[in-house]
Amino acid sequence: MGWIKDRLFPRKTAGAGSAGLCDCCNDPLERTHAYYLPTRDIGLSQAYWESAFTLCKGMIDMLDEQEQLWCFGENLRLTASQRNPWSVCESCGEFFVFDRDTARDHAVRDSRPSGNGAVDPSGCVLFAAAAWEHVFGRWPANVTPHAVVDTCDLCRRNIHSQAFSFTVSHSRMADFLAAGVVDGPSVSAAGPGKDHWEMCQPCMGRIVARCHRAGIGSV
Repeated sequence: MGWIKDRLFPRKTAGAGSAGLCDCCNDPLERTHAYYLPTRDIGLSQAYWESAFTLCKGMIDMLDEQEQLWCFGENLRLTASQRNPWSVCESCGEFFVFDRDTARDHAVRDSRPSGNGAVDPSGCVLFAAAAWEHVFGRWPANVTPHAVVDTCDLCRRNIHSQAFSFTVSHSRMADFLAAGVVDGPSVSAAGPGKDHWEMCQPCMGRIVARCHRAGIGSV
């Protein structure tokens, strides 16, 4: 399976020099325009995993089931093993919920963020599996299933047990709508028929990033 590894898992270049590539999308990225994040933040982001699997979906779809599951496990292992900080562009920064001012300062100074280093893949597997289900339409057979306990009130993604979710009040949603940080004309401050909005991690990461750019508080 060497050719699969070479094509699907390009070498990561995080933290190297004044210019390089975003470690999520591989677009050119100046360090002073980057955010430095620890591997822990990457592995715990369902939005990151969805992006990573979407980028290689065409190739994975050509493989048999055993090879697909190998790709899932190898991607998880390689991602979790990264010891250097991840250099992330503004666009891919929407995958994560983090302190943007601190992460930018680490990138500018080329310093290591708190909690940097490799992580245990078992702590990331739920988020990768939920992303695999979202991208490929099925839970990976080599991961113990987690029950669906809710759905996101914005995008209708499944929210699994032990996954991150966030609640937003009706008044705060009205602020988000007024600032234009929430997508979709169907969204209203009136909410989804309950006293708050329940959101998945991908939706919340996007909102937090856009609130930061708009100069308003987040949740």
